[in-house]
Amino acid sequence: MTDIRKIIKLSPEVVGHIAAGEVVERPAAVVKELVENSMDAGATAITVDIRDGGLSLVRVVDNGIGIQDSELKMAFERHATSKLRTQEDLQRIGTLGFRGEALASIAAVARVTLATRVRGAQSGMQVQNDGGQIVDIRPAACAEGTTLWVKDLFFNAPVRRKFMKKPAQEAQQVADLMQRLILSHPEISFRFVAEGKPVFFSPGDGKQETALMSVWGINTLRLLTPVEGGERGLLLSGFVGVGEAARGNRSQQLFFLNGRAMKSQLLSQAVEEACRQRVMIGRFPVCALYLTLPYETVDVNVHPNKWEVRFQDERGVAEAVRNLVQDALSQGAAQVAPPPLYPPPAQPAGADARVSRSEPADSPPAAMPPPILSAGMRMRSPTWEQAAVLEQRPVDEPVLQEAPPPAAQPEQVHAAEHVAELALTPVRLIGAAFNTYILYESGDTICLCDQHAMHERLMFDRLMKAYDTGAIAQLLLLPQAVALSYREYGSFVEHRELLAQAGYDAEDFGEQTVRLRSVPIMLGQPQAERSFREALDELAATGALSDDKRVEKIIMASCKQAVKGGERLPDEAMIALVRGVLEGNVTPTCPHGRPLMMQLTRTELEKRFQRIPG
Repeated sequence: MTDIRKIIKLSPEVVGHIAAGEVVERPAAVVKELVENSMDAGATAITVDIRDGGLSLVRVVDNGIGIQDSELKMAFERHATSKLRTQEDLQRIGTLGFRGEALASIAAVARVTLATRVRGAQSGMQVQNDGGQIVDIRPAACAEGTTLWVKDLFFNAPVRRKFMKKPAQEAQQVADLMQRLILSHPEISFRFVAEGKPVFFSPGDGKQETALMSVWGINTLRLLTPVEGGERGLLLSGFVGVGEAARGNRSQQLFFLNGRAMKSQLLSQAVEEACRQRVMIGRFPVCALYLTLPYETVDVNVHPNKWEVRFQDERGVAEAVRNLVQDALSQGAAQVAPPPLYPPPAQPAGADARVSRSEPADSPPAAMPPPILSAGMRMRSPTWEQAAVLEQRPVDEPVLQEAPPPAAQPEQVHAAEHVAELALTPVRLIGAAFNTYILYESGDTICLCDQHAMHERLMFDRLMKAYDTGAIAQLLLLPQAVALSYREYGSFVEHRELLAQAGYDAEDFGEQTVRLRSVPIMLGQPQAERSFREALDELAATGALSDDKRVEKIIMASCKQAVKGGERLPDEAMIALVRGVLEGNVTPTCPHGRPLMMQLTRTELEKRFQRIPG
């Protein structure tokens, strides 16, 4: 017989726990709700103090307007708020809180003490609420404003408590949240303390730059481009970072709407489209962008956690953000002065006759670029120093090797066959076109080589071989001291073993600073600090270092370190690159799939110049 259960009305305690599960997911959610209440109360200074990641204690102190004695009990009631009056008010929400659920939901799963004193009052009041029940209320001596102590979170919900992460990880979640809250209101002075140690402090001077410096530091701030403008009824301000400021994930893409911290895939996509071609593959721009829109054109009543927002005109908002960010980056690039040239090398006797054929004879001496091989790297091609001791010939006849003249080459040769065949053929360097394409002659064929693609292929093959043979780490020439954020430092302390297994040798240097001595073999000295931070970000987000992107990371490292198009190379360097490709039996494309070289036979040339019948 089927068991038919009667419909009953749930008790207030069960309803409270269900609602609390929607609002109070973890300690960071408690901090968010309480701090937003403080901001709505007009506070200009807010302190947040946590213990055990917020599981044992969350304390929030503000200097806001306080709560009237007659309203204290009502403050702990569900759906009790001072921020809404009518249904129409939901269409133009201008406060951070509005649902009237936060304090009741927190009190349902914790032991909460509230002390408050309204401005101008002689004394205050204190309320004790355990698990949703007020157990004590009395007069108290306290400062103007409100202080809340939330202790033993989920003490009466053991299943929920069991699913919390380690205290260090919960603290990192709170630290991430505090970054957003500090940036959302630069006019408020915030102080964040974790385990008795200060983490963040913002002076509350109202400047976005100061707030950013408080959470990201001066070095990151210097890499950012300011954004300011308006379009389609949207006002946008803030900062965006590309190039060296880009990160390995989207955790530092921060958005604020009418003073509300929010998360938006729509806005992230718009920013990434605006930054396309300014950020390497596999990396993401950083940003702190402030949007101002009429309240009636957005809906913040989407989810109890209030992170999600819907726009009335999503397409228009996305286009406006994309256009304004693009304009800011274009203007910023135009204002950047070109980098200084390296001093020209000393010219030996007769040097005027050794000018590359790609430049006029009366052009000024070209600047010497830095070495194309990083310190400690070995390639199958000769280094500059090795190439320099090769037998030198007049510039019109530099050679790569001696051999009898070869037989005529066929007109059509596949790239792989071409490379293998030329490895046994004498070749003569001609010069460089546009300081990008190396030209050399081999038998009856002229070859044009992309210097960046060739160098990238050689470096990629070397790094992949080193990684596959177990040579994970390489020592840095000089250990680097890296100052970490609270989140990064917590990730470092918790995951030292995983970092060491991946090739990062780092030791604690005190004051949230580590001494980095080695990095994975694929990264090299220039990317040491940035790659270390990305590893910490990944560990903080997932608790593991994925090997899925190993090849992509090696490709990025090879591309970053390879000689660039437009960079003037001396003959010896061009010889080294060509020899490395011809003698190394390499794949005839760069890791991105672009060809290393193209060829034009003598027969094809003579046909084009009509020396022979077409």
